Amino acid sequence: MDVEGTFLPLTYRPIALFSLGIWGWALNLLVLSKSGIDPVSLLQLHQVDKQIPLYKPVFILSAAFSMVIMFNLYIYWYLNSSLVALLPYISCLVLLFWPGKAIHRKERIRFIRMSKRVLSLNIFAPVFFSDIILADMLTSFSNVFGDLYIAACVLFAGQKSSYFMDNTDNFYYRDIMVPLFISLPYLIRLKQCISEYIETKERRHVLNAIKYTSSLPVVILASIQKKAAIYVAETGRTPNHWYLNENTVTQLWILFVFINSMYSFWWDISMDWNLITVSTKNNNVKFRTQLYFPTTFYVVATAIDFLLRITWSLKLSSPIYIRQLDASIFLLLEIFRRWVWVIFRLENEWVKKIYNTLPLDSLRLNLLDRKTSSGLLSPIEEEDP
Repeated sequence: MDVEGTFLPLTYRPIALFSLGIWGWALNLLVLSKSGIDPVSLLQLHQVDKQIPLYKPVFILSAAFSMVIMFNLYIYWYLNSSLVALLPYISCLVLLFWPGKAIHRKERIRFIRMSKRVLSLNIFAPVFFSDIILADMLTSFSNVFGDLYIAACVLFAGQKSSYFMDNTDNFYYRDIMVPLFISLPYLIRLKQCISEYIETKERRHVLNAIKYTSSLPVVILASIQKKAAIYVAETGRTPNHWYLNENTVTQLWILFVFINSMYSFWWDISMDWNLITVSTKNNNVKFRTQLYFPTTFYVVATAIDFLLRITWSLKLSSPIYIRQLDASIFLLLEIFRRWVWVIFRLENEWVKKIYNTLPLDSLRLNLLDRKTSSGLLSPIEEEDP
């Protein structure tokens, strides 16, 4: 993982990228609403004022978080003190948990409740569609979670990031904690898949769990490779106590990168977007004919998803360094890919509801999450009406 940024100081990069993710979500809601898709019903939310679209309060909150971060970043550059970097995190938490009704309290409380459900370890709890979307978005910020851990070490220990990442003495930080934090979003989605399988007993949730599990060897093998590279740089020789040599580790890493990238891409277009159906009986491939957007949009989105899936897998593992590019560029590309993914993920659910009277052969309505008799999802019970 590249720990030194050129766009932003390491201590500010996690919160700045999380803020950018909120802007992306607001833009998702705007595009969907302007396209005639109702994200409120898809996400099982109650809307207090139907005259105010859901994206407006999210844009306001995005702007509030961004102003707090930019103001604190200005103070950081002016004072040149690492302790100042704590202020944006504290300020954003205060803004999120502010007890007053100002600054769209309902949306803030909704996010807090959703986060609690996502982070819950209870595998028997129901998994709502909005929770799945949030957790999938977090997987695009997996490296940011690793940066967040290192940033916390830098802030509270008063050492440079190289102290925690670029020497063999600090194996606990580099070899255990950083890969664990990077893997956290995938473990969350893995838990959700297990919960969904317990509830529905549908095989597709097992296959989806395998997809998220395939990300873990990529992260682990990348950590091993980085450890070997640092060891060689410090000692001038390869570790002689390893069961696998460096070439074998690299080959295994390439194998798992390929498996994870292709599996994830195939799942995107065949399950999440429902664009392709492979018939095991007739051994043929069918393309979805009920499309909400122009066909060109789906072709471009598929190409973007394929290219950036590969790019993100390489950066997620990071034994191959492209030093001319800042790590933030890869993260920005992945955020963009996720933004595209969310649009077509919700479009797929919306099309299923529009065509809920069509035969299952022409549109896989059996894959609709918690379909009711009306074709609409019931609002989450803890959502205040």
